[in-house]
Amino acid sequence: MSAGHAHEELHHLVDRLSPDQARRLLRLVKTDPELADVSDEHDEPVRRRLSIAGIGASGEGDLSERVEDLLAERFNRSV
Repeated sequence: MSAGHAHEELHHLVDRLSPDQARRLLRLVKTDPELADVSDEHDEPVRRRLSIAGIGASGEGDLSERVEDLLAERFNRSV
């Protein structure tokens, strides 16, 4: 398993934890001698960008203003 894959898998698993499970995992990380110094580096939460941000960018302005027209075009109906 590559380091990059392990990093992504860990993020995926942490994102699925309940709040109680997250607290327990944090306690485990802070008590592990090899990881404790790393956990102290990030007192503020790390903000990650959404992977879907900008996925709907079409270059055609605000598509929500034209949603009825676009749906009519897609389904070959007049508005």
